[in-house]
Amino acid sequence: MKKVLIWLMVLIIATSLALIGVGCKEEPVKEAVEEENMEEAVEEENMEEAVEEEAMDPANVKIRVVYHGTSLLFAQLINAGVVAAQEELGADVKMVGPIESNVDEQVAIIEDLIIQEVDGIATTNVNSEAFNPVIKRAIDAGIPVVEYNSQPSGEKSVRLAFIGQSLKESGREAARILVEYMGEKGKVAITTGDAAAAWSQDRESGVREILDQYPNIEVVSVTDAGWEEQAMYAACENTLLSKELDGIISLDCCSTYGMGRAIRAHEMVGELVHIGYDLFPETLENIDAGATQATLGQEPFLQGYVTVMELYEHIVNGKPLEDIWTDIYRCDDSNVAEWLEKVANGELVG
Repeated sequence: MKKVLIWLMVLIIATSLALIGVGCKEEPVKEAVEEENMEEAVEEENMEEAVEEEAMDPANVKIRVVYHGTSLLFAQLINAGVVAAQEELGADVKMVGPIESNVDEQVAIIEDLIIQEVDGIATTNVNSEAFNPVIKRAIDAGIPVVEYNSQPSGEKSVRLAFIGQSLKESGREAARILVEYMGEKGKVAITTGDAAAAWSQDRESGVREILDQYPNIEVVSVTDAGWEEQAMYAACENTLLSKELDGIISLDCCSTYGMGRAIRAHEMVGELVHIGYDLFPETLENIDAGATQATLGQEPFLQGYVTVMELYEHIVNGKPLEDIWTDIYRCDDSNVAEWLEKVANGELVG
């Protein structure tokens, strides 16, 4: 009996020691697992922070500004604003687009930007039927798209915001100035670099809206002068000489200075009224010479600069996109000297 009790006590002690041993082994294992899980969580959090930090690095923000004719002087003025914004932000920002105006090529460029997964796109929209589908594809892919400089009128566009001049209102203003100089009677011609473009149609619509209020003013022709320098000048010259005109409104930068050049070349200064667009150096000289009576500026530098800044703030800081209107400002013989002085000082005006 005593032996049984001794063996029983030995068995109890051995079992207790075994249980204590197991408990000692489990605790370090549990602590090791918890420590490993914690290290993994910290590492994952650090990786997330690193990815977020990388995404917020301005150098990683890729914005492309697409213009419909990068060889035009007006495009260079817009690009000056794009470059200024790029230098200020340090982001990956560039102007791209067809050298000469080409809708299909511009659409193809935007399609390629979608494939590249850029962070933001700004584009002119001169044809809603051509551009709306590709703009929608970009937005559906998570790429914000804004339009600048040129947009279809009304609700025709699917873009998220527009930066630029109110095109129809600028047409109204050009017509008002024409009547101011010409009076309420006369034959009027319209010239444009691209009669089918949305910007041209909107400006022409604004012009006609005002001129239709004067029964004795007749719009006798619309000349599509194109963009090639010699062909454009020839078209302006033909319009000037083929009809007995009292006034001409040129809806764009190039046919404006082209028409002013033709008026001076044929010594017709003072014989008719000419109103145009943009503040190119030659146009300013034509105003100074009396060949062109007035021109309307639209701040191309700001159109480039503000477009990039708004897209960047939306991409990086989540700021809502909104329409931003650049001014319609008038240059005529009362203030042309100021603009010529700016040009002489090397300032970019347009």
